[in-house]
Amino acid sequence: PVTVAYSTRLLKTNGDIPWVDISPVLMNWEGRPAALVFITDVTDRVQAAQEKARLEEQLQQARKMEAVGTLAGGIAHDFNNLLQIINGYAQMLLMNAPAGDPEREGIEEIWAAGIRAAELVRQLLLFSRKAEAKRQVIDLNTAVAKAGKILDRTVPKMIRIDLHLTGGLWPVLADPVQIEQALLNFGTNAVDAMPDGGRLLLKTENLMLGQEDPQTHSGVRPGKFVLLTVSDTGHGMSRATMEKIFDPFFTTKEVGKGTGLGLASVYGIVNSHGGTITCDSEVGTGTTFKMYLPATEPEDQSETQNDFVAEPLRGGVETILLVDDEEPIRNMASQALMSYRYTVLTASSGEEALNLYASRKNEIDLIVMDLGMPGMGGHRCLKELVRIDPEVKVLIASGYSSEGLGRKTLEAGAAGYVGKPYQLKDLLRAVRAILDGTPAAKHAS
Repeated sequence: PVTVAYSTRLLKTNGDIPWVDISPVLMNWEGRPAALVFITDVTDRVQAAQEKARLEEQLQQARKMEAVGTLAGGIAHDFNNLLQIINGYAQMLLMNAPAGDPEREGIEEIWAAGIRAAELVRQLLLFSRKAEAKRQVIDLNTAVAKAGKILDRTVPKMIRIDLHLTGGLWPVLADPVQIEQALLNFGTNAVDAMPDGGRLLLKTENLMLGQEDPQTHSGVRPGKFVLLTVSDTGHGMSRATMEKIFDPFFTTKEVGKGTGLGLASVYGIVNSHGGTITCDSEVGTGTTFKMYLPATEPEDQSETQNDFVAEPLRGGVETILLVDDEEPIRNMASQALMSYRYTVLTASSGEEALNLYASRKNEIDLIVMDLGMPGMGGHRCLKELVRIDPEVKVLIASGYSSEGLGRKTLEAGAAGYVGKPYQLKDLLRAVRAILDGTPAAKHAS
């Protein structure tokens, strides 16, 4: 007798479709050819194998994203150094340019472009989880309008982008970079859903949620919310797809065209802001996402980002040791500090800084130091400086997150922190605060 085994699915009378192994055995029965068939339900085994394959795929994807994150961190560090030079010199020119200077407008454009570039780098670091969120009181209309301009430049021309922004919108406490990231994710998905063109709507409005509203059942508290609606006229989604859209690594795109992390990251962003998100979609009619973000109290916005005059910057006659492995950054920061009458010494490494401090410790009032340098690096250098002189004053100026290595350095004895690419006014204020013994300098960022 010959045995031929195979697997298939069967439809049972109760509607179930189990996986089965079928093992027929050819034989003779009462002198005639016959087959004895063994049917074994192997649904559990097949589902376990499918789950194992799914988990292995997720693990592989997670490892790939970890590698991307490591690469992003390295690129961001180098790019932040370049932006520090560009933004630093632009700020120095602005500080010295009178209000009526015809060249001032061009300099402001250079600086504004540098600020936008720094925000893009932070988006990269946020995605790779190498930077912490920076919450501030914002008008969501501003963030939506900014994302709308980016989408308008990047989406195909046959897709119309409409903005319906409600006036008098309540402020929200949010990270504008993360909100922009969420909107760009929505935009990318909408483009994929409308290959032949269509309409993308971004809408904001104020909303009061009560205890009886279904949105509060997801864990958010009743109260004042700002509702951000993103709608497209694309091909829509089935109910089965909608149940999985926020799952990490779930994607309906072809292999190599989607990570399955876009909407999962949006879901995480909204939840981390204390809000909730819903999705409504039908095949052939389009998709609507609704983000509910808690409203907050307005904040005094008297000091603007571009204001160099509102609060006069104070200099001093102290001596500062500037430690950075990038010569252009040392030159730029030295010029800025010396323009406020400080005496500046420089070092290109932790080892050189230690030698200088050991020989001229009585002259040096403050050390401004990067963390990511060749050799011993800034963190080890700080620990050695504290060992030599427990009263040493060190301001960390680095592209590393103040919640990561930056926090460890603060805990090791640094007096303050400014993140690259920093604004020169923030550097100058942090320097003055530490020299004057202001406790708030610990939290400069």
